Amino acid sequence: MESKLPVYEHVVQYYETDRMGVVHHSNYIRWFEEARIYVFDRIGLSYRAMEDQGIVSPVVAVECRYKTMSKFYDTVEVRLAFKGYTGVRLNIEYEVVDKATGEVRCTGKSEHCFISPEGRIMSVRRSFPEYDAILSEYSKED
Repeated sequence: MESKLPVYEHVVQYYETDRMGVVHHSNYIRWFEEARIYVFDRIGLSYRAMEDQGIVSPVVAVECRYKTMSKFYDTVEVRLAFKGYTGVRLNIEYEVVDKATGEVRCTGKSEHCFISPEGRIMSVRRSFPEYDAILSEYSKED
């Protein structure tokens, strides 16, 4: 996956594994969120700052395709690419890769919208042009 976005690294913890000694499937979705927060912070879109200004960005859909297994103490890289940004919606693609081997562990997608704290759909493009500029810049990879 080609992307200009920063890459998030995660070391698999023991509690994230199941009885078979591999990462439980639910943890990949958590890693997507960890990576999303990390990347947003690094490109100037702090979730905390956005929420303080009245922008909420819930997940409206998520998908994960498991390819190979991650195990305790592996280091994985979670790579993101912004796809399909409209000013009201943002689609993000993910690729989880073993840092040592380069083997793809899983791929995924999440879809987000932007709403006010009261739950009304919001156009970031219209209401927050400084955030729109950043999202548009990193979404040019479509």
